[in-house]
Amino acid sequence: MSKEIKLSITGLVYNQTVVGTYGLVLSEENGNRRFSVMIGEPEAQSIALKLNNKKSPRPLTHDLIHNLLAAFNSKLEKVVIYNMVNDVFYSELHIRKGEETMILDARTSDAVALAVRSDSPIYINSDIMDVVGTIIETPADENTEEDNDSSDEIEVNADDMTPEELDTLSSVDLNELLKMALQEEKYELAVKIRDAIKRKETK
Repeated sequence: MSKEIKLSITGLVYNQTVVGTYGLVLSEENGNRRFSVMIGEPEAQSIALKLNNKKSPRPLTHDLIHNLLAAFNSKLEKVVIYNMVNDVFYSELHIRKGEETMILDARTSDAVALAVRSDSPIYINSDIMDVVGTIIETPADENTEEDNDSSDEIEVNADDMTPEELDTLSSVDLNELLKMALQEEKYELAVKIRDAIKRKETK
């Protein structure tokens, strides 16, 4: 019987293959597997705004839905990615009003955008995670001291680095650079760094 695995948002990566789409990267909180969900640009921007604690001049659609739930004394308890058909993820909104819980079908991108606004947990059925999850290993020889020593290296201008130069960095440095690129919404740079991480993992 499948169980629910709690997820956290790792980042957003611009998809160079399909114009106007992004990869929403989700990781299991108590494990080392992650996967990505292809979402549209409006949903990606909506999620990024909230993750970066920024506000739009006027409420976005997801802000409006969140406000409507609050106005009717309802709360989004959790989001569950419950199925995947032809590489399309299906999600549910578990909404609580008083003693009653309602379950509504939703696109995963919309569900996540609402979850980040209400600080609601995101889950995926373990059966699906077993299929889509990719294991991300942390090399044992990269310790905390290396993390501290590498802080100066992170200050380099990664935008100008070639793939060969990126390959010389450790996995810790690459992951830090990826995090910074996503925070600064440098999605093309994030793709370059992600490719370097993949090359390192396959060696």
